[in-house]
Amino acid sequence: MREILGQKRAKKILESAISTGKIPHFFIFAGPGGTGKVSMAKEFAMALNCPNPGKPCRVCSTCLSIMNNNHPDVTIVSNDTIGIAQARNMRDIAVLSPISGRYRVFIVEEADRLTLQSANSLLKILEEPPPSTIFIFTVRDINNLLKTILSRAMVVPFSPVSKDIIFSILKENGCSDELAAKIGYFSQGNLEKAIEIFESGKSEEGLVPYGEIETLETADAVLDTISIWLRDLIIRLSGAEERFVILKSISQTRYINYSLEDLIDNFLFLEEIKRLEECNGDWKLAVALLYKELEVG
Repeated sequence: MREILGQKRAKKILESAISTGKIPHFFIFAGPGGTGKVSMAKEFAMALNCPNPGKPCRVCSTCLSIMNNNHPDVTIVSNDTIGIAQARNMRDIAVLSPISGRYRVFIVEEADRLTLQSANSLLKILEEPPPSTIFIFTVRDINNLLKTILSRAMVVPFSPVSKDIIFSILKENGCSDELAAKIGYFSQGNLEKAIEIFESGKSEEGLVPYGEIETLETADAVLDTISIWLRDLIIRLSGAEERFVILKSISQTRYINYSLEDLIDNFLFLEEIKRLEECNGDWKLAVALLYKELEVG
């Protein structure tokens, strides 16, 4: 598991299972998106099937075929909705012996999207799988799984990737210090999102004009940018060292008359806007009110 960045707790659980030979046949990798759950599942599948010492070696034909998603014993299911046909197909294949490896491994991405019928069709095989079959479900929120499924699994927790790791990776790819710090804040521990933001080039701190708020599909870009502005202003007004400021190019003079309490209130209001968006409330009106409050044009 050495190739996966961070996730020390998850690595320790999985490495312990391999070293002791006490390998559960059903895992749930639970945590935010972009934290390496699927990559870790593939590493674990390699470790289970790699024929070489110091496994996974990452250079043998077994490891390379798993890395490239073409090993006959490792199945990755990643459809938007995992329907009853897919679930039944997994169930039927799971009882067969591995073709070339020691273990047959099923990696089900975003398993919290399982339909009720699909989940129920898998219950029996998850409860009593063949000794050579391993199921790994990746989920963002274990509360979205049936309790009957959750009770049968070993849950392996995944945490957001640290800003230091994201910063280092972005720097290795030619990102400036200021931009790397900003993207690290935007991405909220989601490494995939951080890389996507950097590669897209859509990381400027400009905001859409007030008159274009109605054209927004989501509030993400607006809220991310304003949250950094407010964070930096709060830090500066609190007397913290300049090294903690992310957007050093942004002047605080236009907000000099704001009190620290006002800025904190506006910062907390961002969370209210996110909640409005999640429950299909009028978040665009809330964004417009925030623009007026902050005198954003």
